[in-house]
Amino acid sequence: MEDKKNIAITADSTCDLPDSYVKENEITVIPLSILLGDKVYHDGVDIKPADIYKYVDEHGTLPKTSAVTPAEYHEVFKRLTDEGKKVVHIGFSSGLSSSFQNACVAAEEFDDVYCVDSKSLCTAMGLLVLKACDYRDKGMEARRIADKVNKLVPKVSATFVLENLEYLHKGGRCSGIAKFGANVLGIKPSIAVETQNGRLEIAKKYRGRMDVVYKQYAADRLSEIKKVQPDRVVIADSGGISPDTIAFVKGMIEGKDKFENVILADAGCTISSHCGPKTLAVFYIKR
Repeated sequence: MEDKKNIAITADSTCDLPDSYVKENEITVIPLSILLGDKVYHDGVDIKPADIYKYVDEHGTLPKTSAVTPAEYHEVFKRLTDEGKKVVHIGFSSGLSSSFQNACVAAEEFDDVYCVDSKSLCTAMGLLVLKACDYRDKGMEARRIADKVNKLVPKVSATFVLENLEYLHKGGRCSGIAKFGANVLGIKPSIAVETQNGRLEIAKKYRGRMDVVYKQYAADRLSEIKKVQPDRVVIADSGGISPDTIAFVKGMIEGKDKFENVILADAGCTISSHCGPKTLAVFYIKR
């Protein structure tokens, strides 16, 4: 049994876990950078999604997001290992950012730093971080924690539904043809993170008013509830969705009396930069 005090769990800021979970589980969060014009901000530290939406409205262009550098990871890993800790790092999908590769480069300098590619984003990635904390608290040693979390990666179900494809299009993550078709047909796309390569693909197309679409999306997510691990489910949103809609979706989930913990989370700045406002997600891990 490993003393849990000897294990540090680190994660990119794209895990988007609420502050209370970060503090309670003693997670070290490493922020990606957000560039608004010539100013550099740090995800989850000194900028909020509302700042990004205002910038896009005023300038018509998306902010740029920047991966964590090998030097920044090295600094964190060195500080923790100098404290006598072994490190398990959960990284942002390698299919969406070079951050994970940079973490691996930094980890090569240490004997006891283990990196896991979440192949996911937002609080779907955060669920893997919390699993790592669970295993640490059970006394598992670092290498085994990393191995067990890595085996969960393909079981993470990460989808979200967007009001439109504007932000994904501007960010180069969907074609102009797809955007045009969605706009003309009034399609509200549901995007899935592909578990093999961690990239984005259209999973389903909804039509109608967004308040109805959110409910349809949530119902679809709950249709496979028997296949889902019961410990946690996440409802995440990127802002702009009415509290009534969030409460309705939360009520739908709680009404199933399936999950031990329903987590409400806000999408962080890196994720919001790519999906835009009024994006809703229901994340969980399958059995």
